[in-house]
Amino acid sequence: MPNYGFKCEKCGKSFDVLLSISNRDNPLSEPCPHCLCEGNIIKDFQSIRCSLSADASLTPDKATGGQWSELMGKMKKGLAPRYHGKLDAATSRSGRRWKG
Repeated sequence: MPNYGFKCEKCGKSFDVLLSISNRDNPLSEPCPHCLCEGNIIKDFQSIRCSLSADASLTPDKATGGQWSELMGKMKKGLAPRYHGKLDAATSRSGRRWKG
């Protein structure tokens, strides 16, 4: 979710609020964190920031509740043994960066 910048017209201070994209056009329901003023808060279009995050320990089995290994087992039955190592490697992959 993006951080949207807002500015209080009463105290002149800027602050960020984490909003979903579907709520970005709705009026801000939070008061200014600096002066607690609830009115006169405007969106500061110069300070829109996005951040991304990922679970570095996420594996296919963790994401599917173990169904990934079941699927790989079924696929191994129809494949030549020389391909089994690649399927096993795909099962153990995670969101971490590969260092080769």
